[in-house]
Amino acid sequence: MSVNEFSFSNTMRLAFYSPLPFFTIPLCKSPSSWWFQITHFDDRHCHKWALLLRQRRQKLNTIQNSPADGDTAKAKKLFQEIFYGVSGKQAEPGMAGSLLYHMAMVTKMETETRVLLEELAVQAPDISEGLNRFYGDFASDAAELTKTVPLTISARKVASQPSLNTDEKISLFMDLDQKTRKIVPLLTRADPEVAVAVEGIFQEWANSVAEMRFRQEYQTIKGLLTLGELAKTFGVQRMSKAMQKVQEKFGRETLNIALNVTLKVGMRREKLQSIMLSDHYIDYTMSMDTLDGHMQFLNCPIHGGHKYIGEKLGITDEVASLFCRHFCFAHAKAMLEAVLPFTFELTQPQRMATDGKCDFYMRLGHSPMARASEKFIPLVVSWNLTRKCNLKCSHCYINATPNELKGELTTEEGKRLIDQIAQVSRPLLILSGGEPLLRKDVYELVRYGTEKGLRMGLGSNGGLIDAKAARNLKEAGIKTVSISLDSNLAVQHDEFRGVAGSWEKALNAIKLLRENDVLVQVNTTLTQQNYNQIDDIMTLAEQIGVENFHLFFLVPTGRGAKMADISPEMYEDMIRGTFAKTHKHKLNVRPSCAPQFMRIAKDMGIDMRQWIRGCIAGLYYCRIYPNGDVTPCPYLPVKIGNIREQTFKEIWFNSPVFKALRNPNSLKGKCGACDYKIVCGGCRARAYGLSSDFIDYCGDLHEPTELKGDYLTEDPWCVYQPKKP
Repeated sequence: MSVNEFSFSNTMRLAFYSPLPFFTIPLCKSPSSWWFQITHFDDRHCHKWALLLRQRRQKLNTIQNSPADGDTAKAKKLFQEIFYGVSGKQAEPGMAGSLLYHMAMVTKMETETRVLLEELAVQAPDISEGLNRFYGDFASDAAELTKTVPLTISARKVASQPSLNTDEKISLFMDLDQKTRKIVPLLTRADPEVAVAVEGIFQEWANSVAEMRFRQEYQTIKGLLTLGELAKTFGVQRMSKAMQKVQEKFGRETLNIALNVTLKVGMRREKLQSIMLSDHYIDYTMSMDTLDGHMQFLNCPIHGGHKYIGEKLGITDEVASLFCRHFCFAHAKAMLEAVLPFTFELTQPQRMATDGKCDFYMRLGHSPMARASEKFIPLVVSWNLTRKCNLKCSHCYINATPNELKGELTTEEGKRLIDQIAQVSRPLLILSGGEPLLRKDVYELVRYGTEKGLRMGLGSNGGLIDAKAARNLKEAGIKTVSISLDSNLAVQHDEFRGVAGSWEKALNAIKLLRENDVLVQVNTTLTQQNYNQIDDIMTLAEQIGVENFHLFFLVPTGRGAKMADISPEMYEDMIRGTFAKTHKHKLNVRPSCAPQFMRIAKDMGIDMRQWIRGCIAGLYYCRIYPNGDVTPCPYLPVKIGNIREQTFKEIWFNSPVFKALRNPNSLKGKCGACDYKIVCGGCRARAYGLSSDFIDYCGDLHEPTELKGDYLTEDPWCVYQPKKP
């Protein structure tokens, strides 16, 4: 696929898992006749797990022959695919992904029954006869479908054992993972002992995946039979109301357990979504033209089990669809809230139980108060609450001071601003500074934004975050906090930030926020001094519970204009080097103020779906200064309006500067000719700053007519030479 084809202005298919039947009937053209059924439960819905095990077994057979053929590279590649999966169009979760998925599904199905019984305040009915019957049918299916694997566990024994708690799940996974990684270096040896070791670890993983799948189905059958009996007693309407009442609690509880296990075994949060889709065939599309998309599930293990049992026992679709309508939707919503940085609206226009497929429709940043859908809406807004700060950072873009800026927005003006933003979208609203915690109304503003449906974030140096502040932020509704950390060495960080002890306070703030279950992002500004420390900073960050790491590339504004920048070649090398090391870390990594990372990511074969665009200033992002001035970003201090003079909506949609930034054909120089201009866009702030005798601090905002530089010219810090003339 060419770069121009990878355009966010067009609908793009994010992932497609094509249904590969267990047994196909040649010449059959009817989708309803794809499957030659030899099992009790529907193969397509219920037994993808067995298909995956058989496919992995085939790859294992190839591995065992590879050393003899001298093809050790192929052996290592297949080994990675078997145990840790493969991404892309034909994505496969690997043994690790499958095990985590089925662990999560066991929790989900157990919780469905438990919360329902708790809400109704009744004892579980006796469904043992039906449970044994249908679980036996599933076990019979498994034995038939895994003959080539084969499994060495007893389905009956699994059903009689107590459920694993979270720590036991983590221990099981970590033990298998450690054993697996020890084998990798041995794959170059044509040694019978290596073949035995590979076979042994495959068998352990296969048995563990199957055990969790058995537990999952046992709980699925138990849940439907229980629901069927309760519906007889209370009626379908009463059951629906009870499930609706507890569905959000159910979604949060099941998601938290799944996320806890996923993170503790070393997976990234962003992987949770793909893990939770492991047993499904999915058609997933997203359009950046309209910021919406569909995630269609073409099969469902829960529905497959419900369909088989319902037909045997006469349980109506109305009853069976209750889980799909309430609990599956709640689980999907909770999962997306955990992995997406933006707000979204989620609906379910089609359900598997009633329509034959499950369709989730999602709109990013959508506000019900917005009158019309727009191509460009703010997904992220940074609001500098104050210039007042407790540090004296060398690079500060805002030239923060110990004093307040005259004319800072009042609390009531701030609330009106939030109201106006909500008229356009529901973005991630980042309250920053200066130091935002120096404003006494910061918790009030966080709470107000949360009530209006915005996702609230905070940008802080951490110096004022003690146990009470961390608790207050969580209670007010904060979702994420970014903390600046510019060295793994306390002395160097403190020197950079201008105050002794700031490093220790930053680390303590991170730990306290994590104790309150607040997502933390570390921001590191790349300089000559810490250029060789980035890997160590990332290691330190993940050791204290950080999940997101943003590497900021200096833009010559504010005090940063007086600092020596690193060369464009060093920028390029740093981005490539950081991406190359991501496999060593559990962090989600994103370069900031270096939009060429999109070109580099594509060149390195990195999945780019996690990012919208390189530079989003004016397209999906803007900054609001303490006095209400609006600029495209903190590092491009071009005043395009003030919310005391115009509404946010008027500024966002009518600004000539914003309109120019949204038109890739307005770019000049090599950025205008570049084949990556759609996904990258070049750093508009750096283009502006280095094309003139730039202002020496970002607070000196200019009207567009006063521009001294050209924000549409080429990014002078990009080494790429476009292929186009």
